[in-house]
Amino acid sequence: MLLLTTTLGLEGGVSKEVKSLGYKIVDSLTGRVLVDADYKDIPFFNINIRTAERVLYVVGTFKAQSFDELYENIKNLDFSFMVKKPYVRVVKVRSVNSKLFSKRSIQSVSMKALVDKLKAVDGKVPYLFHIYARKDKFIVAVDTTGKDSLHMRGYRKKYSKAPLRETIAASLLILSRYDGKFPLHDPFCGSGTIPIEAYLIARNIPPNLKRNFSSENWPQLKEVYKIEREKAADGIKATKPEIFCSDIDEEILKVCTENMERAGADVKVFREDFKKVKAYKDFGIIVSNPPYGVRIEDTIWKDIHILFETFPNWSINLVSPYKNPQRFLKISPDKTIPFLNSGVRVYFLQFYKKIK
Repeated sequence: MLLLTTTLGLEGGVSKEVKSLGYKIVDSLTGRVLVDADYKDIPFFNINIRTAERVLYVVGTFKAQSFDELYENIKNLDFSFMVKKPYVRVVKVRSVNSKLFSKRSIQSVSMKALVDKLKAVDGKVPYLFHIYARKDKFIVAVDTTGKDSLHMRGYRKKYSKAPLRETIAASLLILSRYDGKFPLHDPFCGSGTIPIEAYLIARNIPPNLKRNFSSENWPQLKEVYKIEREKAADGIKATKPEIFCSDIDEEILKVCTENMERAGADVKVFREDFKKVKAYKDFGIIVSNPPYGVRIEDTIWKDIHILFETFPNWSINLVSPYKNPQRFLKISPDKTIPFLNSGVRVYFLQFYKKIK
């Protein structure tokens, strides 16, 4: 199995994407999605997945209620996929509703089991282990992605004050059912993350095609990475999606344009107050992250209804600090998805009754 980590609350976006790629979901947990995939699928997921933060290879699962059981179960796992002299560390531990709850103790016992099993643990090829426990059931997985999470696409050198991660933007687009067939507009585009990710989705451009991963030096994967990169590049579409984005801040639009150029995204960027933006098509999709914070009622949300009046036949999807926006709108969202953005609980409000 593979384990995909994600932003808390957006597991549904990962699951939706995984299914669209032809894989089955084994289980969906808080911040993690288990996928029915094997060792040789690692390169495919690292290169192509848009919504996940990391791709982990599940070495094994077992039940343990004592440290002796934890030690023996880890020692009995199959580590034949590793090089003979690996660099091994346990870098993350999480325990929920389990008899073994001390993260430091779990880490120490797990590391001892790995050392005793593998003998040499200070080699050159890295294997960084994550240990998850929930109701006494343990998952032992190794990170295949590397130092930088998958949201580090490389195109965003500058950003606005409260940007969305690239993986979050991709999740919101996928949850909005955006596939490039209809026009898309972001009236609060900031540094441009949502429209850039929309462009990548519309043209089927792999988000991590040009990145390197820690698992590229693992046995049997080097050639697979090469093959998967070639397949991914061949799958890029030659279409020209209709994507527009705007913002009232002229300085941030310069940053947005620079990011667009680095990403190679052909998106129309223009300066305009969201209250004055016109619907240039009869139907499309709005996905946006309006600014929120101090005095936000006076600056944005008291006028948010104008978007719905200007784009009456568009699907509108907004990140909001308000779970119930009825004081600003006469209609209720069709779906509300709570998630954490930079540690702040926000809500993805979806108004999609008009989608054709």
